[in-house]
Amino acid sequence: MTEYRPSWSRAFSALEHRGFRLLFFSSVSSGVGTQLHQVANLWQIYALTGSAVQLGFTGLARAIPIILFSLAGGVVADRFERKRIIVFTQAANAVFAVILGVLSATGLVQVWHIYVIVFLNGALSSVSLPARQAMIVGLVPRQDLVNAMALNQSVNQTSRIVTPSLAGVLIAVFGLPWAYAINGLANLITAIALGFVPVHSTPSKPEGSPLQNLLEGLGFVRSHTIILALLATDAAATLFGSYQVLLPVLSGQFGMGPAGFGLLASAPAVGSLVATAVVMYLGDFPYKGRVIVGSILVYSVFLVALAVSPWFWLAMIVGVGLGFTDSLQATPRNAAIQLLTPDELRGRVSSFQQMMVTGVPSLGQGLMGSMAGAIGVPMALIGGAILCATSNVSLLAGRRDLRARDFGSDLEEEVVETRAPVAVS
Repeated sequence: MTEYRPSWSRAFSALEHRGFRLLFFSSVSSGVGTQLHQVANLWQIYALTGSAVQLGFTGLARAIPIILFSLAGGVVADRFERKRIIVFTQAANAVFAVILGVLSATGLVQVWHIYVIVFLNGALSSVSLPARQAMIVGLVPRQDLVNAMALNQSVNQTSRIVTPSLAGVLIAVFGLPWAYAINGLANLITAIALGFVPVHSTPSKPEGSPLQNLLEGLGFVRSHTIILALLATDAAATLFGSYQVLLPVLSGQFGMGPAGFGLLASAPAVGSLVATAVVMYLGDFPYKGRVIVGSILVYSVFLVALAVSPWFWLAMIVGVGLGFTDSLQATPRNAAIQLLTPDELRGRVSSFQQMMVTGVPSLGQGLMGSMAGAIGVPMALIGGAILCATSNVSLLAGRRDLRARDFGSDLEEEVVETRAPVAVS
């Protein structure tokens, strides 16, 4: 057994590869656009309706296309050039942002306009996100994959720190149209920047019909139950603990307005960025399964703390803790799934993963909004925390492989040993 030693010397090893470096920096503008869009949507719906239930419907509008189209999006990601898919979707998102900006500036915007755009964004994400996830793996060697995932996570979290606060200030000072305008510009910059990312190789186009390709991907996931177990840990947290949709309500209760909402939305990203740095330092650390489940249990504790927090700044600190624990479990989980998957199936497996880690949280927002409308925000958060913790304890108790010391370190060998042709009828 190789001796484990954490080190900063390889903390940025993935950036040594030019292709990933270009993708990494292009992701910055993409993250800015995504966060601007989400913050502006949530605040605008709350300003128009004042309803937690209506905020929850935003999550449903995002979840439905992701659940419906993600598996098909994975087939597309394995049959066509992944870079072109991402460029097209970024350009389309820029157009949608301009439409919402014009509607807001003219005073014609209605809630259903926002829901439609959120739905369309979700439909595009169901194609672009599997393509992006699969593209990362092709730009770095396997030994740098965990580092690449951590660095990619750091981009997302950095944008979540800066952008929600920026969006809150933009909305408070200049109005929603400017937030949407910058969102559109950020998406356009991303589309242009991605054009310079080199594509050294692409997987061979899968044989058979798209339906056969889809069934092949599902068959692979079904035969590797550890993938399902990993996704189940996160699904429990995001279905029962999607606190983000309630942040506008909490901001209003604290009397902080849109600027306060932006700060609350940024706080989890600070914790996530710290967790990402920890993972980059730790490298290939042991007992990853226990760390994943343990992080989600602590996440549940922070949900309760958010529910009972009497002060805005205490809620900010709790938000940092929520982001830290969420990111600490997400990075090793994502890397493990990618290591389990052969390149020719990576788009389809990534699409299934994306359906779970993006679609389920959106459903969770709808559930959390409905619960908050029925029993109040504090009880909704506490109830979600109990369900989240119970589900993950049960999962860890029932999976010996998750408790193993070398879980996540020997998956490459496991792929070789367990991979077998999947019969497709």
